Amino acid sequence: MTCNCNIHKTTALSTTGLLTVTNPNNVGNFDPFKLVLTICPNAVITGPAVAYTVTINGNNVPVIDRWGYPITSDRLCTRKLYCGRYIESETPHVTLMNALGDPTFTAATATNAEANPNTRSTSK
Repeated sequence: MTCNCNIHKTTALSTTGLLTVTNPNNVGNFDPFKLVLTICPNAVITGPAVAYTVTINGNNVPVIDRWGYPITSDRLCTRKLYCGRYIESETPHVTLMNALGDPTFTAATATNAEANPNTRSTSK
């Protein structure tokens, strides 16, 4: 029998962005973490977008994108499989590799790169 312990489906979502998921215990460092939203965020969070957190091993940890920026409630779609890893560090977190980045942070990064041409690629 195959264990799907690394697939975590939402069982609850709070208005502050706290996700409660299946299989939340005994998740180890660098364990694969596959997240599926089964609850539509728009049905719960009616105000501005909020950063997601998820309860893992009894602690609320942030959900971030591959660049380390918080993933907000307007960035994830219902019923899509998001893949990443649970990371235990000074600040434990879940990193999702295939989540959409926040356009505010992306725009700020692009603006900073234009302001400092030494950081831009010079390949032809």
